Amino acid sequence: MKDPRSRAYRRTVLTTARLTNAEHAGASGRSSAFALLTATEPGRRNRRTIDSVFLAIAAVVLGLSAVIASSAPRDDEDVAEALNTILGWADPFWRGAFIGALVLAAVIVGDVLLRRRWDLARDLVVSGLLVTGAGMVLGRIVISDWFPLEDHVLANWGYPELRLAAATAVIVVVGPELVRSVRVLAAWLIPSAALGAVVIGAALPSALFGALALGIGAGALVRLAFGTAEGFPRSEAVRYALAELGLEVYELRPADRQRRGAVEYVGRDGSGIQLKVRMLGRDAQDTQRLARRWRSLAYRDPPRSVADGRLGQVEHEALAILMAGQAGVRVPQVAMAALGSDGDAFLVTQQPAMEALESASPDDVSDETLEELWGQAARLHAAGISHGRLNAGSVIVLPEGPMLVDLSAATLGAPQTALDIDIAELLVASAVLVGPGRAVRKAVESGWGDAIGRVLPYLQRAALTPHVRDLARSHELDLTKLRSAVAEATGRELPELAPLRRVGPKDLLMTAALAFAAYVLVGQLADIGVGTIIDQLREAEPAWLIVALLLAQSTFIANGISVRGGLAEPLPLLPCVVLQAAMKFINLTVPSSAGRIGMNIRFLQRMGVSTPHAVAAGAADDASETIVQIGLLLLAIPLVRAEVDTGQFGGGSPDTRLLLAIGLALLASGMLILTVPKVRAKVLPPVRSALSSLWTVIRDRGKRLELFGGSIAAELLYSLALGATCLAYGVNLNLAQLVFINSSAAVLSGLVPVPGGIGAAEASLAAGLIAMGVDEPTAFAIAITQRLWTFYLPPIWGYGSLQWLTRKGYV
Repeated sequence: MKDPRSRAYRRTVLTTARLTNAEHAGASGRSSAFALLTATEPGRRNRRTIDSVFLAIAAVVLGLSAVIASSAPRDDEDVAEALNTILGWADPFWRGAFIGALVLAAVIVGDVLLRRRWDLARDLVVSGLLVTGAGMVLGRIVISDWFPLEDHVLANWGYPELRLAAATAVIVVVGPELVRSVRVLAAWLIPSAALGAVVIGAALPSALFGALALGIGAGALVRLAFGTAEGFPRSEAVRYALAELGLEVYELRPADRQRRGAVEYVGRDGSGIQLKVRMLGRDAQDTQRLARRWRSLAYRDPPRSVADGRLGQVEHEALAILMAGQAGVRVPQVAMAALGSDGDAFLVTQQPAMEALESASPDDVSDETLEELWGQAARLHAAGISHGRLNAGSVIVLPEGPMLVDLSAATLGAPQTALDIDIAELLVASAVLVGPGRAVRKAVESGWGDAIGRVLPYLQRAALTPHVRDLARSHELDLTKLRSAVAEATGRELPELAPLRRVGPKDLLMTAALAFAAYVLVGQLADIGVGTIIDQLREAEPAWLIVALLLAQSTFIANGISVRGGLAEPLPLLPCVVLQAAMKFINLTVPSSAGRIGMNIRFLQRMGVSTPHAVAAGAADDASETIVQIGLLLLAIPLVRAEVDTGQFGGGSPDTRLLLAIGLALLASGMLILTVPKVRAKVLPPVRSALSSLWTVIRDRGKRLELFGGSIAAELLYSLALGATCLAYGVNLNLAQLVFINSSAAVLSGLVPVPGGIGAAEASLAAGLIAMGVDEPTAFAIAITQRLWTFYLPPIWGYGSLQWLTRKGYV
């Protein structure tokens, strides 16, 4: 047999692939002299994350175009007239482009029906219904006409331009399966038709953008629902690319199971050995990058050392496979990892095409298989490699034993947290497969007793990777019982979660009464009637009030980033942001600092963080907020001129006896810990662990930036929200003044042990505004409005956020 590395061999296989491809093309050509669509191939459909991005962008553009069409019609017409003046000399060309786009879309639809491509026909019908339905609703809202049809094909059909929207939807849906020449033609024709529609007066610019957004959005939604062949090359094209790289593959076809972010095929080599081909194209890389970003936002994924580039990713997986194989792990053999001439990266492994272990029934999984699987995991971790997806879906069972596959998420030199997540994932996947009792028993018998006891905090929904979390939910696995079984089998103490205090009607009534009393008292002290304040509220500018509301809610994101910074382990951002909204509901009845720390601890425990680390992270997050508030206040004081009457604060000095009692209590506690061995053994280890976690965070520049940067961003956003509220009442303050008022109110109200600082916060805000020269009625109106955005309204959506966190297992 020829050496696969020789030039003669590469020429031979390349010629074979070209002949095969030519024969296929010739057969297609004999069946039809002219073809718009490429040959169909079963399995060539995949859902792409990038389509969700297109859908979101289309929705935004559609909304903006609708606003322009309804609120600025004169400006819309002026733009159309300007384009006609500049480009009207080529009127025949624009008319031809517009009609040509409609004709091309109609011909494509006809070819789909003629060739009986019923999957594409279904997609076209659904997209047509979406375009028609959405267009009718938008037409009724914007121009009060459900369906403004006209007799002439070049007449103005109003908003949105449904002809162009329908043509765009056809191209988006069918585009991936059009031949290249037709795709290129459509890529030039649709933009030319869009511009031409405005020039010849068939549509206004707003209707044009609405049409393009509607067509792209409808097509993207259909592709998300039913999948698309975009980024999924035909098998012959992949076979040709592999032949160029010197590898001949026979009977290549798409794999039955596809993973997001790559395209996978199965086939065999010349010796009959089964191969698996994983291809990362430019589209697949973008999809994978977006998927990773989404997982980091929404889920707790283990840290990885995977490269971003296509070639870097396949080389990383190949290296992980080779190193795992050298450590004695049963993994596929790497046949090739290379970059094709078109920029697509390929990883080819010798791997049988068979069902994963997770599809097997419990009776088909022997005890020997489970023991051997834990043994493979032990060898992998001994080499310092975390799998990243160590569940039954990444295991196939050969006659000689289980094989670990799909090491695309593997981490070399993995930290202990990544290894622990591997163990937790494998244990939960085993429990789903054979039941909790048997899974725990075989893990202990395989020598993993200490390890599964150590990962007890990770055996919760919030701490698991997305696939295993969904698997546990679909199989109704009780993770609480699994944790209890692990604790009993390993002799470990089951970690207790921080309790949640339920908010009842009595608490809400008490809060409302306290708020009402505070407002009455503040108004009486300032000698301002409630009617005066109501008159000021009526004069507020609604647009600035909406801006203030949005700015105040955007602080959830900044505070969520701060929570992530208090812990060395990675946390998903989305649940951290939702947590901040839920805290607004909890803080109705609990003082802000206590509620914030308590909720953070409970949340972090659910994420698999040990109790000492959770306590330290919660305290660090609260402390960073206080430090930032005081720091901003001190920085703002020299930059503002305020006239504050401090006489009302006089006469209050700390009680010496109280301070002495607190000092003695602290001294007695320290002596007790140091002198009693049992107490020392109980208290000191968690304290050391917490301090170690804090020190790790302090040393990490990225974590410091998240912890303090998030708090700074939150306070600045609160200040900007206050500025927008002031502008709503005609008051213009600079940023330094806004920071001074917001920070001083936050610091002073934080000293009052009342839920949300009710009364104190309003009085502090009003006092700060008055000190800046704002008249008293306006100051109190601004203070009340600002508190609506930051305290009294957020619990409405905070309740829904708390329910979502509870349902998802985050609290």
